[in-house]
Amino acid sequence: MNHLGTLLLATDLSARSDRALDRALLLARQHQTRLVALHVMEPPPATALTTPAWKRLTPDHKALAEQRLADDLAEAGVPTQALVVRGHPVDAILDTATRESASLIVTGIARETTLGRLLLGTTVERLARVARQPVLVVKARPRKPYQDVVIATDFSEGSRQALRAALAVAPGARLTLFHAYAVPPEADALPAEVIAEHLRRDALLKAESFVRDTPELAGHPRPEIVIQAGQPETLLSPFVFERRCDLVVTGTHGLTGILRTAIGSVAEKLLEALPCDVLIVRQHGAARA
Repeated sequence: MNHLGTLLLATDLSARSDRALDRALLLARQHQTRLVALHVMEPPPATALTTPAWKRLTPDHKALAEQRLADDLAEAGVPTQALVVRGHPVDAILDTATRESASLIVTGIARETTLGRLLLGTTVERLARVARQPVLVVKARPRKPYQDVVIATDFSEGSRQALRAALAVAPGARLTLFHAYAVPPEADALPAEVIAEHLRRDALLKAESFVRDTPELAGHPRPEIVIQAGQPETLLSPFVFERRCDLVVTGTHGLTGILRTAIGSVAEKLLEALPCDVLIVRQHGAARA
């Protein structure tokens, strides 16, 4: 993924999804690429109380959804297409992404609506592990292109692919490689601080090799390298908050990748805890779950 091609926005047409819409439009304009906006119509819920008013009060939901999408894309300034389909959200997103040759899937995390249930919990595992395209989860209100990007890395090939995706999505951003390592209990009578220092030096050597062996970084400012002792899902959120970063990028496979060990409830907590957008990149060539 050296550059951004067609973008696929998956939206439930809720107010919270407007943030994903605005980010998708901003990215499409920034990269001068095509934007496809997709709304998936699911079977009606058991109770009408959970159905948005615009669906309850309109007999032709598909036509209204198409009109709302068309209105949202009317002044995009780039080629766009609005699609409304019926079916299961995840399957429809994956099918559309393949059919439209999308290079990135963009969506939001509104918990009370379709895509909230879609992206939080076990379904984030399916999208992240199965989608061939990176998945951009938009949380913050977009005001400018991404400028400060943190890449959670374990220096594996999966992390390198996450870095490449970051360069494609945010080519002019400041990059930080964030690595966290666990300190084991005392071994061979060595104090924990001695072991921690050895692990830190080893991580620094791996970081230097990782940067040196990533040719896509040529022509870009050297990424900052941050190495901390502890669990990544515990350390990453406060680091991102203190730095005011606007995007975290992580792979789903690797040696100790965050989402590899955090799929499920911890992944849900991670997405909720991070105060910025999250780009999830599945390693190419990895077996589908």
